[in-house]
Amino acid sequence: MKSIKKIFHFNELKKNGKRYRKRFFDLVVTKCEEYENQDFGMTVITSKKIGNAIKRNKIRRWIKEYFRKSESSILKNFNYLIITKFGIIDYGREKIWQDIKDVIEKFREENL
Repeated sequence: MKSIKKIFHFNELKKNGKRYRKRFFDLVVTKCEEYENQDFGMTVITSKKIGNAIKRNKIRRWIKEYFRKSESSILKNFNYLIITKFGIIDYGREKIWQDIKDVIEKFREENL
């Protein structure tokens, strides 16, 4: 898993990416040939509306932990951007993981 840090990757994700909406987050996915079947890019955006820095970092850690644990089920050569929404911290880690799993399975079905 690689972190997306370059601004043109963010712009590409927002402009050309396929967006999947859930109640407490949006998952945006786009194809990326840069990694050549080796890895995928991933980043999480949390706004200040979610809470203080401790809560925002906790959400980022939960989501990144899911991606690390389920790396084998995630399609390679894609960039993933998760935009979190207000109320996600109260939703809970297990429910967030289940929603991410559902969205990624839907994405896999569409692209296989």
